[in-house]
Amino acid sequence: MKVRLRIGIVTLFFVLVVPLTGLMVGALHLQNARLATDTARAAMDRATTEVVGKLRGMLMPITRAVDQSVENGRRQGRGLVQPEAWFSLFAALEMSPEAYSLYYGFADGDFLQIVRLPPAISKFGPHGQRPPPEARYVVRQIAGAGGQRADTYRYMARWGDVVRTEAAPAITYDPRQRPWFKAASDHDEVANSGIYIFSGTGGPGLTLSRRITDSRGGVAAVFGADVSLDTLAAVLAANRVGREGRIFILDEDGRVIVHSDGPAVRREGDKLVLVKAERSDAPLVAEAVALRERLGDSFRAAMGPGGATYLVSFSAIPAELKRDWTIAVVADEDEFVGPIRRASLMIFLVGAAFLLFVGMGIMLAARNLTAPIAGLIEETVRIRRFDLDGPVAVDTPVLELHDLAAAIGAMKAALRSFGAFVPKEVVRAIVDSGSESVVGGARQAVTIMFTDLKGFTAAAEQLEPEEVLRRLSGYFEVMSTAIHAHGGTIDKYIGDAIMAMWNAPVRDPHHEISACRGALACHRANAAHNERLAELYLPPLITRIGLHSDMAVVGNVGSSDRMQYTALGSAVNLAARVEGLNKFFGTDLLVTEAIEEAARGHFLFRTFGQVVPAGASLSIGLFELMDDQEPGAAERCEAWNAAFAIYAAGRWAEAEHAFTAFLDRWPGDEAGRLFRARVAAFRDDPPGPDWDGSLVVDSK
Repeated sequence: MKVRLRIGIVTLFFVLVVPLTGLMVGALHLQNARLATDTARAAMDRATTEVVGKLRGMLMPITRAVDQSVENGRRQGRGLVQPEAWFSLFAALEMSPEAYSLYYGFADGDFLQIVRLPPAISKFGPHGQRPPPEARYVVRQIAGAGGQRADTYRYMARWGDVVRTEAAPAITYDPRQRPWFKAASDHDEVANSGIYIFSGTGGPGLTLSRRITDSRGGVAAVFGADVSLDTLAAVLAANRVGREGRIFILDEDGRVIVHSDGPAVRREGDKLVLVKAERSDAPLVAEAVALRERLGDSFRAAMGPGGATYLVSFSAIPAELKRDWTIAVVADEDEFVGPIRRASLMIFLVGAAFLLFVGMGIMLAARNLTAPIAGLIEETVRIRRFDLDGPVAVDTPVLELHDLAAAIGAMKAALRSFGAFVPKEVVRAIVDSGSESVVGGARQAVTIMFTDLKGFTAAAEQLEPEEVLRRLSGYFEVMSTAIHAHGGTIDKYIGDAIMAMWNAPVRDPHHEISACRGALACHRANAAHNERLAELYLPPLITRIGLHSDMAVVGNVGSSDRMQYTALGSAVNLAARVEGLNKFFGTDLLVTEAIEEAARGHFLFRTFGQVVPAGASLSIGLFELMDDQEPGAAERCEAWNAAFAIYAAGRWAEAEHAFTAFLDRWPGDEAGRLFRARVAAFRDDPPGPDWDGSLVVDSK
C-alpha cells in the first residue's frame, strides 16, 4: 500500500503522538486520582483519629470529674444534699464544659442535679415551661419521704442568684431506675450508660456514672455526668470529610447513635428512640452499613440517590471509652478526585488544543516539505514527456531537496542538449519505455517528408561558412518548429535538406493528414521567414517539399555504441524523388496519390497524373498540395483539374485551349506551360494506342 508523504507524516504524527499524549494524560490522571483517593483515605483516617481523640478528650475529663465527685461524696455522705455542698458540684460542672449536667442519685430515691441549660431551650422543669431568659443553670433536688417527696427546680443566672423556683411532686422520676444508676451499681468503675433519653430535656445523650458505696459495701449513691448527643454531633460535624461526607457512630446493637448532621433519633409516638442503621433516614448511613457485611470495614462503592462513588471506613472506638461502639466515615470520592478529573480534563483540552496547533504546524511543515517534492515529481514527469523547456523552478530551504532539484536541472539541461542531436520523440520514447535501446526495427506505415532549398548550394559557394551556418540555422529553426507543431519527427538534416516522418515513433492514425498540415505549415513559415530576410536585404530561401506514404522499416540503425533512429526502404527513396520533381514541375509541394487518397476532402490537390521519376521504373500518381489560404487557390485548383481531365481524355486541341486559358489566368504557372507544350506536341504527333498517360521524367 502506498501513501502520500504528507499524509504519512501527519498520520504518523497523530498515530504516535496523540496516543502517547492520551496515555500520558491518562496515566497522570490515574496517578493523581490514586493520590487523591489516598489523600481522601488519609483524611478519613485522620478524621477518625481526631474524632476518637476528641471523644477521649471530652469524656476523660468528665471521667476524672466523676472520680473526684465520687470521692467527695464518700467524704460528705448525706451532707451532699445541703445547699452549702452544692457549690462543689457547680465547680465540677464549670471544669467540665462538655458535660450537660452533674448529679447524685441516692439509694433512698433522693436526687441532686445541677444542669447547664442548653441555649434557646424552649421548655424545661416539672411543668414544661420556658426557662427564664436570664437563667443559665438549674439546681434540681428530689427529697422527702413517701408521698411527700418533692421535685424542686431552682433557676440561677449565676451561682447563688436564683431567678425562679418551680416544684412538683416527684411522682414519675426515680433515679434508681435510670440507666446510668443501673450501669454503675454492679462494679466500682466509671460506667458508660449508653444512649438514652434525658428526662429533663427529652433529648438523647449518655451518662458516665460511678457508684458510692456505704460502710457495708452497698450502694449508697451513684454520681453521674450527662453528655448530650448534640455535643457529640458537634464533634462529628467539625471533622466531617468534605461537604458531602458523613461521620456516624454505631452502638453495640447496630443502632446509629449520632452522625455529623445531629443525633440519630426518631420520634415514634411521643418518644424519641434510636433506630437500627438499616432503618436510618440518612441513605448513605443505611447503605454503608448494609455494604459493610459484604465488603468489610474499608471499601469503595456507588451509593446514594445519584449513584456517586463514596469511600467508607469503619473503625472500633477504643475500649477505654467504656462502650463497644464503632465510628464510620463516609467521603464523597468526587470531592477529592473531581478536581483532579476536572484538572485532567483541562489538561486534556489544553493538550488537544496543543496537538491541534502542533498538528497544523506539522501539516504546514509537511506541505512545505512535500510541495517541493511534488514539484520535482512534476519536473520528472515533464522530463519523461521530454518537455524540457524552462529551468527547474523548485524553491526549498531543505538542502537535500535543493541538491536534488539542482541534479534534476542538470539532467534536464543534458537531455535538452541530447534532444538537439536526436529527435525528441525518439528520446521521449526511450525515456517512457524505461528500457535500453537496441539495434533493430519493425515494418510500419509512415509518411516521409523531404525538403530542399532551391539554388542554395550554388549560393553557399559565395558565402563564408559562418554565414552559411547562420542562415541554415535560422531556416531549420523555422521548419523544425512547424514540423514538430504537427506531430512530425525530424529524422536528420542533410546539408540544406530535411528528412522528417509521421507515425513514428509517436503513433498517429491520421499521419497523412498531419503530414499535409505540417507541409503547409512549413510552406507558410518559410514565406514568413523570407519576409524577415527581405527586411534584412537578404535573398529568400525557396524550399521544395515532397511527401509520400508507404510501409517502411522504422527503428535503430547502426552499432551497439552508436545508433540512429530512422526509416529505411523504398518509401524513403521515393519521397526523396518526389521532392526532386518540384524542380521539373516548377512547384513547391508535391505528394503522391497515397497521400491524396488519405487526405482527400481535407485539402486542395491538383493532379499531375502518373509520373515516372528519374531512375524509377514504375509510375506514381502525383499531386500538388495547394495552400487554401492563398488567394484564388481553390479557383486555380478547379480550373487545373478541369483542363487536366481533358488532357487525360486525349482531346488534344481542346486540352491545348484549356491550358492556354489557364495560363492566361495564371501566367506564371510552370506546370501549365509544361502540359500545354506536351499537349501541343501530342496534337501534331499523337501517342500510340498503348499510351497510358504516364509522364516520364529523365532528369533529377
